[in-house]
Amino acid sequence: MHFLTYAYQPWRFALRLLGFWLLFFAFFRIWFILWLHAEWTLDQKPWTALWQGLPLDLSFAGYLLAVPIGLWLIGSVLNVSAQQFCIRINHGFNLGLLIILVFLFGANIFIYEEWHTPLNNRALEYFKTPGAMLDSMSFAFKMGSIVAYLGLTWIWWRIYKYIIGKMIFPPAPSYLNLVWLPVFSGLLLLTIRGGVGKMPINESAVYYSSYPFNNHVATNAAWHTIHSFIETRSTVNHYRYFDDESARAKTAKLLQHLKPETSDESWLQTNPERPPNVVFILMESMTAQLIEELHGEKGICPNLSRLASEGILFERVYSSGYRTDQGLVAVLGGFPAQPDQSVVLLEDKAAKLPSVPKTLKTNGYSTAFFYGGQLTFANIGVWLRNQQFETVISGDDFKKSARTQRWGADDKKLFEKTTDVLNTVKQPFFATALTLSLHTPYDVPGSGDLTGKPEREKFLNCAVFADAAIGQFFEQASKQPWFDNTLFVLVADHGHAQPNGIWMDHPRARQVPLIITGPLIDPAWRGRRIEKLGNHHDIPATILSALGISADDFHWSKNLCATESRDFAYYSNENGLGWISPAGPGFFDFSKRTWQNLTGPGPDSTQQQTAKAYLQTLYNDFLGL
Repeated sequence: MHFLTYAYQPWRFALRLLGFWLLFFAFFRIWFILWLHAEWTLDQKPWTALWQGLPLDLSFAGYLLAVPIGLWLIGSVLNVSAQQFCIRINHGFNLGLLIILVFLFGANIFIYEEWHTPLNNRALEYFKTPGAMLDSMSFAFKMGSIVAYLGLTWIWWRIYKYIIGKMIFPPAPSYLNLVWLPVFSGLLLLTIRGGVGKMPINESAVYYSSYPFNNHVATNAAWHTIHSFIETRSTVNHYRYFDDESARAKTAKLLQHLKPETSDESWLQTNPERPPNVVFILMESMTAQLIEELHGEKGICPNLSRLASEGILFERVYSSGYRTDQGLVAVLGGFPAQPDQSVVLLEDKAAKLPSVPKTLKTNGYSTAFFYGGQLTFANIGVWLRNQQFETVISGDDFKKSARTQRWGADDKKLFEKTTDVLNTVKQPFFATALTLSLHTPYDVPGSGDLTGKPEREKFLNCAVFADAAIGQFFEQASKQPWFDNTLFVLVADHGHAQPNGIWMDHPRARQVPLIITGPLIDPAWRGRRIEKLGNHHDIPATILSALGISADDFHWSKNLCATESRDFAYYSNENGLGWISPAGPGFFDFSKRTWQNLTGPGPDSTQQQTAKAYLQTLYNDFLGL
């Protein structure tokens, strides 16, 4: 009993403190819901957010508990005088937290009422110059806010003292009490990370609704604010080579033929009374190096070769980024990747971009997204919900037996689920399937033990599997009633160094297949190859134009089937800027501030200036979101 009494003390303190902070978060979440009741919808009331938001609440509480638990451990090995000092420090620390967090959570409610977005780094920037902000408030509002702030801080401090009281230390201080150090350290780490998964927790863990307000209710305001502050700590354009007006003028000249262009002839057979279904297939890492028709490996992807022969193959398309999150925004949102940022990670910016699903939904389409993995990866889940995907299928929707790869359900299982769900979705529909089998650790079913095998062999083995899965999908889809009225767009989410070990600064590693196929392709266009230079962020304008839907909101996307659109492609990474012109590709090294022509003469001096102006303007637009 003596040991149990000692052991109970740290747990009691930690659990009481955890309970206090969870109660604090719940109070402000309820206030948020009630204050903003006008944001409710009839069929999607936000009360379930009270428990949906627990994962982020627990994560943030883990940070808040670290110092108090550390103080308890210190006090447990010192004398009574030192213990009293630890108690005073703990009270001061938690009072300081309350002063800050009452302000943040309260400000979040009023910022949301004005901006319809949670408190973020941009809002914090306004507090640096409070004069203008205070001038916009009435005297009554300012006084009411001060009274409410002081009152809530005092009330929660009283609640804290009632629930927590004083730290209770062992009666006999001993260094043996440090045995709790690894226990609490491990538990806090797990709580902060959100569990033992491969990816640390982010907002995707609490996003559960297609209605943004509900997801914002579930998001811990302080966690989101700090995350936004860290991610957007730099508001300076590091890619500024000209004055902004000159750069924008150069870019506008490059893009001036984008609207309102049309292709010389329609390649899509449509019935005005029966809008076509549209299915995007984003193929993980399916580089052009794997496609025989794009001078790639022979015999690896016969199904993609067949689909290309039955549809339209774009031979000179490149990914502007090199990660899946960048590819999603490019293909669905028409926004090029930036060298050192990812829009997906910045919810407030991403929500302001147009997207194909949002555009088609306003035109009467149902929307669905399919992925065999976890949507917490790169905050994808948050972005998808903001794009108004009504149906979102992820790894959690597959049986455990179907999650055959480390990342989740393999591509064959993914497409089986896709076919089944599309049979229940109202037409016309827009659906996107994101594959994952062609990804490290290259553990597709039936591959056997590839340990020690060359990376190239593993990569090609998975490519064969991924291609076979696509072939099986089309075989099954062709038997469904919706197939004959469906347009399919297949494109890689990004390029890859494998299978030939090409460095990612080189355009060959960024080249990706783009295939538009299906029964709706005009027979005169089947088997046609398009040589125009472009990016996969040009897909929105290309597809929407063919559907007869305006693509004016997609300022950075061009119609690849329009003869008037300019011939160029862009890509970037942390190292530099890639630019491909009809004269050849070039790469501008950010560190060296020099251009390297990779094959052929490359861009001339005028094109080099245009490329840098393009990036400067793009980044200005990114910062301005």
